[in-house]
Parts: sequence; C-alpha cells; structure tokens
Amino acid sequence: MATDPEFIAGRALIGRAYEYAEATYQGPGVEAGAGIEHPTAVACLVDRAGFSEEAVAASFLHDLLEDTTTDPDEIGAAFGSEIAGYVQVLTEDMSISDYEARKAEHRQRILASGSVTASIYLADKLARTRALIAAGGEVDPLRLDHYWDTLQLYAGRRPELPFLSELAAELPELEPEDAAG
Repeated sequence: MATDPEFIAGRALIGRAYEYAEATYQGPGVEAGAGIEHPTAVACLVDRAGFSEEAVAASFLHDLLEDTTTDPDEIGAAFGSEIAGYVQVLTEDMSISDYEARKAEHRQRILASGSVTASIYLADKLARTRALIAAGGEVDPLRLDHYWDTLQLYAGRRPELPFLSELAAELPELEPEDAAG
C-alpha cells in the first residue's frame, strides 16, 4: 500500500478520493500499467496550482473510467455530480476507434468544458511528460504528436491556463535524438 501524499492530510474530500482511487487501482479489471502514481502526480500539480478540493479530488479519479471497470454512476454516487462531471469530461470517447480522431475530439471537448477540466488535462499531460522523461526510451510518435497538438491548441486558445509553460519547456525532452539534428 502506498503512503498517503502529504497534501491530503486533514482534507476529507481529497483524502476520500485518494483512498477510492487507490483501492480501485488495486481491484480487478485494472488496465495493465495503471496505478495510483499518475493520478497522484496530477492531483499534486492541481493542488499546488490552487484549485478547489473538488478539482483535486477529480484529479485523483480522472482516469478511473478508462483504466478500470468503474462506472460513471459510481463516481457520482460517491463524490457528487460536480466531480463526476469533471471525470466524465476527462474520459475519452472510446467509441471513436481512430487514435488521432479520438484524441482530437477529446482535446476539443475538454477545452470547451471550462478551465478546471482543461487545467486537469494539462496537468495530466505534464505529469505524463515528466514520467516519460524519467523512464527514458522512445515515445510513441502518435502520443508525442498528440501532446504537441494539445500544447499548441491550448496555448493558442487559453494561454492563461496553468502548466502550459512547463509543458512547453519539458516536451522537447521527449523528442527523438535524431529529430534535433
């Protein structure tokens, strides 16, 4: 069992979201490679940026619908409609089979949904970028293109959002060595 992150201490809603996500990621039907580490990194970024407890809680839960057998109604029953709404917006439409089309739809839908979900989404991209940098190795070119497309779209349409400057500074580290020359 992971150690509870310090920033949840004394914060009931955030603590409950962390415990729910942690337990769910240890349960059956979890996508290979999914776990509490990534949502914790996203929630930490969102918390440090000064977002509401609801936004931080949604950050812990943001990948559950994609990574586990969790149903949207379960999140709504446990955390209310605001948090469940954030999580649903942050969930890709898996009925769109083409990767690039699915990612493009998701970027646009999140951008249209407001600054909270857009900020959680950018925190997700920043946390994943940092994890990929730490892991080293090749990054799937489609994923890298998606991250660049996200940065370009959000910086152009919502430049006031947090995490854009960090993403712009760190994303080039994922580029293949031969792309620099």
